[in-house]
Amino acid sequence: MKPFYQKLLTPPAQSVIIFDEEKPHFTVPWHYHPEIEILYVVKSSGTCYIGDCINSFNAGDITIIGENVPHWWKSNIKYIDGTIKDGIKALIIQFNKDIFGADFINTPEMSQIKDLLEKSKRGIRFNGKTKEILGKKMLKIFRLKGIHRITELILLLDIMAGSSEYSYQSSLGYSKLLNSYDFYRFNKIHEFLVTNFTQQITLDDISRVVNMSPTALCRYFKKHTNKTLFTFLNEIRIGHACKLMIEENVAISNASYESGYNNLSHFNYQFKRIMNVTPTEYLSAYKSDANMVTE
Repeated sequence: MKPFYQKLLTPPAQSVIIFDEEKPHFTVPWHYHPEIEILYVVKSSGTCYIGDCINSFNAGDITIIGENVPHWWKSNIKYIDGTIKDGIKALIIQFNKDIFGADFINTPEMSQIKDLLEKSKRGIRFNGKTKEILGKKMLKIFRLKGIHRITELILLLDIMAGSSEYSYQSSLGYSKLLNSYDFYRFNKIHEFLVTNFTQQITLDDISRVVNMSPTALCRYFKKHTNKTLFTFLNEIRIGHACKLMIEENVAISNASYESGYNNLSHFNYQFKRIMNVTPTEYLSAYKSDANMVTE
């Protein structure tokens, strides 16, 4: 699953790419581009991959993804097989940071936004009240044209930059890999783990993929991500298990097995370590939130 380079075409007489995506399901696989992207999921759910992060997404989520960061929004299987027939809807803004110019982006007034664009190389998802405010701003931007659209985009970025209601999606180590040769080696490891995480994987299996000794591989991975290989593998597996339990109503024991665990006790241990709650508590909290939304 090597990310492919996506060439984006900016419309004539515009500096920002903006489109309202409505289709049966998300179709663009693991990819990257030099443009910064802001994606607002109006209607859909599924799994998103950003750098070395795997996470679920739902309607209302807003994420900013930095330049050249590989990402993939993968729709719930119910959208892909047509069980959910009304499709997905997402508002997407893409722009090159150079649209602001070196002089403007370096002004004191733009310092927070400049910092935001650098941090976005880890992928940033917003939550709480900020998410609601950003959603309304996105809708407003799509109604505007010309300089008014650019002005509103700057205000949107300023709200993002000033908010504390956010979470990084990928690790700091991953963002540092993006502009180095090591990114390609790391991507081979990432590709192997994401493709094979439901199987039993040994350190020797991964070592052979990148032609490194197990000791050198462990040292390399920990240096660049500040986590061990198997911590990363468990995060992928637990993220997939969450998706199965929430989106497909798979029982906890079955989600454990389908995510690569042969031992339920070990699955429960890893789940609690990564999510800070047990699988049962996680499901209970999700159902409680879902009920609040529908009331």
